[in-house]
Amino acid sequence: MAVYLVTGAAGFIGANYVHHLLEWEPDATVVAVDYIGFAGNVANLDSVIDRVIFEKVDIADLEVMDALYRRHRPDFVVNFAAESHNDRAILGPSSFMRSNALGAQVMAECSRLVPVRSHVHVSTIEVYGELATGDQWFTERSPLNAKTPYSAAKAAGDQMVRAYMQTYPDMNLRLTHCANNYGPFQLPEKLIPLAVTNVLRGRKVPVYGDGLQSRDWLHVSDHCAAVHRVLHAELEPTPAAAATDPGLLPIFDISARCEVTNLEIARRVVTELGRNPDEWIEHIPDRPNHDRRYLIDPGKIESQLDWAPSHDFAEGIAATVAWYVEHHGWWEQIIAEKGELGFDWSRVGPAAQSH
Repeated sequence: MAVYLVTGAAGFIGANYVHHLLEWEPDATVVAVDYIGFAGNVANLDSVIDRVIFEKVDIADLEVMDALYRRHRPDFVVNFAAESHNDRAILGPSSFMRSNALGAQVMAECSRLVPVRSHVHVSTIEVYGELATGDQWFTERSPLNAKTPYSAAKAAGDQMVRAYMQTYPDMNLRLTHCANNYGPFQLPEKLIPLAVTNVLRGRKVPVYGDGLQSRDWLHVSDHCAAVHRVLHAELEPTPAAAATDPGLLPIFDISARCEVTNLEIARRVVTELGRNPDEWIEHIPDRPNHDRRYLIDPGKIESQLDWAPSHDFAEGIAATVAWYVEHHGWWEQIIAEKGELGFDWSRVGPAAQSH
């Protein structure tokens, strides 16, 4: 019976992965690790909590994590743990650096000291920075060019994982970058759940600037399936040429090839809720240093691992909106505990929206 160690397990993507993992492998032992930071929510695991071993642990604490590895002896490790909101990172970068950079190194080190069968470090499209005008997309060969505190912290973690890949080639480390995720259990500070919960409370949907920032959108279930595919893939040894060609490293970019602007996302959500977008969307001051456009090419994972997304975007958005409508209690409790999660950069920081 395989033992999985999943970090960030009470967060958005990590919780979805735990739910899917228990469907895919019902006999597996799942060690769900989360230190319950700002975006962590144990309620995300309520329906499966009796089927996992939950450990409230900080992945950046080497001594504690090493002891956890030795106690549970995982076969497979998936590191979803990260602070991930650009707005909060602008106001307080230090916690992002601890989780996203030091945490990535500690996890890799634990998998070196207590060897596992494979270890996936989950990263983000944003480490590549902003897509230049005229460029089609980023690939695994693109240089890391992060420009925000959040993405720079993730890029630092990536660099450590890449260094471990090449310094300790027998470790069987893998790394993924994903497009913007949407689906159940996403904290209502991100665009889609923020839009839904605002409208359901009689508030307009805030859109930064002109709303024409363009993103690559991926359903969280498709992302989870891709990560699982990478985790279990039989890969060839990394060739020496990877020293100068990162495309030869076990790195996989995950995307549904679905480019949509933030404004269009807001309009779709409002329409799904039966409102008129012209009346329920407002444009607010943009956040500092906001990436205009980024996309990634999933050709490598499609061709090498035979992965493809299964969720139609329009159907996926409709189902996501419906999930938040049906789970009032889940997000109402979050807002009661954390306060308003929208940001008003004209006032610098999170701000209650009174209209």
